Amino acid sequence: NCIGVSSVLLDRLMAGFFTSEPVLEAVNIVMLTLNCLTSSGTYASRTLANVDQNLLVADTAHIARLTCLTAIHRSRPMGAYDEGDDELKLAVLTKIGQSMRQLLLVPSNLLGAQASRRQGYPTPAPNTRFFPLWQSASLSRCCPPSVSCTYPDLTIIDEPDRAFVITLMADIHSMLLDSRRDIREQAVVVVVSLLQRRRGIMSELLITDIPRGDRIDTVDLMNRGGFGALLVAHEATTIAENIGPGKNMSQERSNSIPGKMKYGSFFEWLERNQDQIAAVFHGIHIQASRLDFTTHVGAATPEEAIENEQKVMLLKLTSQDSSDRTILGGLERAELAQLSHEATAESHSLWKRQGFDDLSSGAMQWKFLLRQLKGSCTIWEGGVNFDQNPLFAKSRLVSKLLARRDDSEESDDKSNAIATENTVKRWKLDLTEGYERQRRRLLPNYEFHGLYNIDEKSDNVGYVDIVSADGVENGEDAATENITESDTTTLADSSASANPTQISESGEAYGQSVQDVLPAEMEITADLLKKMKLEKRNDEYEDEFENMDMDDEENDDYGLGLGDDVSVMGTFTVGGDDSVHPSMLSDRKNQASNDADTKRQGEDENEHTEDENDKSNISASSYDLITGLLKAGDWPEKSYNVNRCTGLEVRKALLLWCRNALYVVDGFEQTDGEGLKGKINRLKKATTSYQVNIRGTSGTGGITREKNKGKEKSSNESSDEEITYQHRSQRIAFSDLYSVYRRRYQLQQNALEFYDVHRNGTLLAFSTHTEREEVLSKVLSSPLPSSIFSSSILGGSTSINYKKFMNNLRAKITSQWVQGKMTNFDFIMHMNSFAGRTYNDLTQYPVFPWVLADYESEELDLNDPSIYRDLSKPMGAQNENRAVQFRDRFEALEQSYEMGDGPPPFHYGTHYSCAAYVLYYLMRLEPFSRLALSLQGGKFDVADRLFHNVGASWRSASSENLQDVRELIPEFFYLPDFLVNSNMFDFGTTQLGKTVHDLTLPPWAKGDPKRFIRIHRQALESDHVSRHLHQWLDLIFGYKQRGREAVASLNTFVHVTYEGQVDLESITDPVERDSIIAQIQNFGQTPSRLERKPFPQRNVVVAFKEKGVDFNALASLASMTPPFCVVGAPHRVYVRVGAIDTCKVGMAGQVDSSVGDLFLVKGQLIGVGRTCSLILPSKKYYRFGGPNNGVSVHVAVASARHREVNKVLSIHDGMHRGPISVARASLNGLWLLTGCIDSTVRVWKYNGQNMQLQATICGHDGGKITCLDISTVFGTIVSGGTDGKILVWDLRTLTFLRQLHHLPSPSSASREGPRKALPAKSISINHKNGNIVTLVHNTLCVFDINGNLVAKHDPEINFDGSDIPSCAISTDCPEWME
Repeated sequence: NCIGVSSVLLDRLMAGFFTSEPVLEAVNIVMLTLNCLTSSGTYASRTLANVDQNLLVADTAHIARLTCLTAIHRSRPMGAYDEGDDELKLAVLTKIGQSMRQLLLVPSNLLGAQASRRQGYPTPAPNTRFFPLWQSASLSRCCPPSVSCTYPDLTIIDEPDRAFVITLMADIHSMLLDSRRDIREQAVVVVVSLLQRRRGIMSELLITDIPRGDRIDTVDLMNRGGFGALLVAHEATTIAENIGPGKNMSQERSNSIPGKMKYGSFFEWLERNQDQIAAVFHGIHIQASRLDFTTHVGAATPEEAIENEQKVMLLKLTSQDSSDRTILGGLERAELAQLSHEATAESHSLWKRQGFDDLSSGAMQWKFLLRQLKGSCTIWEGGVNFDQNPLFAKSRLVSKLLARRDDSEESDDKSNAIATENTVKRWKLDLTEGYERQRRRLLPNYEFHGLYNIDEKSDNVGYVDIVSADGVENGEDAATENITESDTTTLADSSASANPTQISESGEAYGQSVQDVLPAEMEITADLLKKMKLEKRNDEYEDEFENMDMDDEENDDYGLGLGDDVSVMGTFTVGGDDSVHPSMLSDRKNQASNDADTKRQGEDENEHTEDENDKSNISASSYDLITGLLKAGDWPEKSYNVNRCTGLEVRKALLLWCRNALYVVDGFEQTDGEGLKGKINRLKKATTSYQVNIRGTSGTGGITREKNKGKEKSSNESSDEEITYQHRSQRIAFSDLYSVYRRRYQLQQNALEFYDVHRNGTLLAFSTHTEREEVLSKVLSSPLPSSIFSSSILGGSTSINYKKFMNNLRAKITSQWVQGKMTNFDFIMHMNSFAGRTYNDLTQYPVFPWVLADYESEELDLNDPSIYRDLSKPMGAQNENRAVQFRDRFEALEQSYEMGDGPPPFHYGTHYSCAAYVLYYLMRLEPFSRLALSLQGGKFDVADRLFHNVGASWRSASSENLQDVRELIPEFFYLPDFLVNSNMFDFGTTQLGKTVHDLTLPPWAKGDPKRFIRIHRQALESDHVSRHLHQWLDLIFGYKQRGREAVASLNTFVHVTYEGQVDLESITDPVERDSIIAQIQNFGQTPSRLERKPFPQRNVVVAFKEKGVDFNALASLASMTPPFCVVGAPHRVYVRVGAIDTCKVGMAGQVDSSVGDLFLVKGQLIGVGRTCSLILPSKKYYRFGGPNNGVSVHVAVASARHREVNKVLSIHDGMHRGPISVARASLNGLWLLTGCIDSTVRVWKYNGQNMQLQATICGHDGGKITCLDISTVFGTIVSGGTDGKILVWDLRTLTFLRQLHHLPSPSSASREGPRKALPAKSISINHKNGNIVTLVHNTLCVFDINGNLVAKHDPEINFDGSDIPSCAISTDCPEWME
């Protein structure tokens, strides 16, 4: 059987189905089989009779000879673009040289008779016992007559050993002339073996008559030097080696590993007699071509071999003449032909439509790829114009070499100017969440210019990422200028500037008519509620929220919104194209009504057309339409119609449930069917652009207005040249799913929010509550190794009760906060999440409190209680005079309600949080600027109603404006970028002449947005706020949210803002229903109530008191104390060395004792050598820098499983093309970065066993990579090299973000002469705020996560000796902890 299998491999090899590796495996298999048959002591030699063994040896040797010769032929170039495989050629030659004796073995006794080699090999009779054995030894003997084998059988070849020698010598000629020395020497070894074992055949071949004109010359390459001398020299050398000390070395090894000097004279002779040798081997080639010993490969590639095989099969099918020639058969064939024609036409239609979809998807992929390429380190930017000066032009290469040689300061300045001019100028907020769910990072905003109709070439906004030395030096002057401008500018009226929607009683909105102003939100009045004709739901909500007397069991049950038994209806936005949030529909109600009438008429007219086109649209009902957007191996098992929500933008999509992942595919909707049999419709994508003015950046400070014509293209108006179908496919693998939460959408419990391991949130609204619960149940039943629901957290339980899990999680988080193990900011974010608030829905944005009440003082004392807002009262009760008016309103409405002539009473007609308020705060920051424009009809609101002064907004919300009770958003406590008009929008001028630009900050901020954010966060985390924050939580999320406690606390809002208070199912008209939902959502939504009892108060402890130190308080303060700080110490602390030890882990092969990585884990200090990187969770380490161009994994700390430190656990070879110069593991141990001497960086995923390559990122200009760092919290990779560049990359998309620019001080530049690239020594990321600490040469810098220079330490003196810094590490200290 092994021999027969070898013949099958030979047949497929000669047909061309194998590449190099399978070819070599086939050679190894047949050689192993031959050795087993010819060696003594094997199972075959013991069990087979002599005649049987001789028969099988003959066939095996024949198959082995053909396999080796075919493999040599396959190693040659097979086409114009095939370079061949020298490694395969060398390996096969080695095998032939080692097994030449077996290959030339020809048994003399076959089938019990003495057979001559010149008479061929006999064929046994079918009735003999030899026939089955003989037949099974070769594929050619088993094939039917209609099938021909690709190789010749042994029975048809005369003198098989002679045919083998001739064919092999024909191939040897080219190998003796090969450019590689090892191939030439191995070819000589094969020739020597042939001369020793078949000298007669070799003499016939090497001694030949060659006609030269009229005479014939005899050329003897055997006896007149050359090959004969080669054999003599080989035998002499062998005798000398056997006599000398090396006589124990086997003859086989000496033949297979020749010395360089052994065949030196032969190669010299070969070079001198090239003409004669070529003539002799030409004759050998002619003899080989006349033999039946065919070794040619039938196809150059496996693909071509498959195509040839298919052609043969087709010819066989067409040659079979078995069709029915009767009349009935003809009719049947005609009918089948018609059906085949229809099926072909239908298939063509399907593939045509799918082709258009693939083109659309491909266009999106190209767009994404071009965005990846568009960065300061790519071909798109940061260089000269490639059209005028090609990339590989001679002039450019020469100038670059000259520039490197000269290394002049002038050329560097010029290149820096070019890079500055072409780098990314516009940025937008990254919507992924980092530490404490903060969104700090900015991404390139490539769609900015197209969205706002701005010419990118004439865009004069400076690049925010580039911070020059002058900019750092002039920072104080700029801050002073900003403060002066704030002080000298007259502030607008607070009531006018704070509220973006207030309209005066006279009907004028600050100089404009009511019709000219589009309000951002509206105040609810009793008359408006009557016109809306809303009906209250008649279900359990009344009893649940009005009856505030609850027993202890209800108090212990943490509710998460609606119960599972509540049934609600889902709604979709009217229209087939991209839609906006229903809050944008309130001002379009009349237009929607008119469109509905037109639509009804169009439905009647198009009814017949749709019936006629049902057959042509058959392709739309196939899920093959979207499989091209899925990953290979994924197939949808079920689909759901969903709405993907991002801010105010809503896009219809399909949620596809696959075995290992979820897919959200935008632009599709399933209709007319259930499951995977429904009809799929593609939805057009609308494009929108806006009319905005951009501020000028000239020295005069004037405003230049660009004449940009705004335009808005709907799906019906888009031209044929544009792509109107864009389908974004997002894959959420269950292995990468971090969490899933129940969410509300349009006041209904029908949405889910998914978060992946990169903290990227996806909010999906389902059609019904039932579908939402079905998907949630299926997700929780799937394996989720990276999620908060993983079995490690649940103690091994496989079934997950979502409500119980969330209740336990919330109780755990609350306990941590009470004990002081969690910040106030983090706890408020958790409560927002549990209450259904999310960044992905601006109508339910996370709500934060105003904490300060002093926005006028020059300095703030955070220990003074008078500067804080009263957290026990809502914003409407902060001022007593205004509180009286709200109380009177409630009493008046209460009397009307009791008389049955009015809605339920409320204190406030507006809310503390809605989409308009969120965009009011974030209007300066993209992508919120475009959302603000969408909400305002394509233009920014009037300047007086924009957010331009923090103090004025506080006064408006706390005391001066009856329509303003707004709270804050999370960005006020961590993101200074939203306070600055970095996009240079022209917001206009107020009626008092103030230009609205950057936000006017309080005096104590000193004009610095970062200082304002830092002090504001310090106030939130202060002892005073910590002691009283639970009172504010009671108002927003707790027992004071509804009922009698809410009335007593002056904390009631319009009843339609509370979930479950409106019966949307009773509204049948979809247009009216969407309009009412939009109006309700404009008012705001109250979060789900989390507690029906008071929130616990946080324990605030102070360690250092007047009488001494309270040591009992140190334990509770330890978790919140930054590194290198003494717990509880309010003053400066000096750290001294307590002990010195020498690192012993990972030091093998290291000359010095330098440490490469260091961690303190649970009081245990772990350090490893210079060429090592620690894997913190598993207490292992990577070792790099070896000759294998890879890494090895070792034990760093002994454990019960691994008791030996430094033990090798796994080795991963060939990770780079060159030696690895640096490696860095992520804190969670799942990612590994490796840098190479060829300036490339590779990103790997490590699952404990396998290393999976994710990407190779390139951006450094030559030289090795010297330092790396990675933060999975903020999704950031930073790399540095000897070229001096420090580049920042996005871990989630593995794309380039920005370059950190280091400009040396003038003093250091003057000392060093012309500017040179200084190598980057160290990089470190702060995992609490994303700051990046860099050490380039001797310059230490701190950048924020967006590349802005925060601090710089450039010593004025040169370091020497041991004083030179070599490493800089960033602690995980938040910026608000001073």
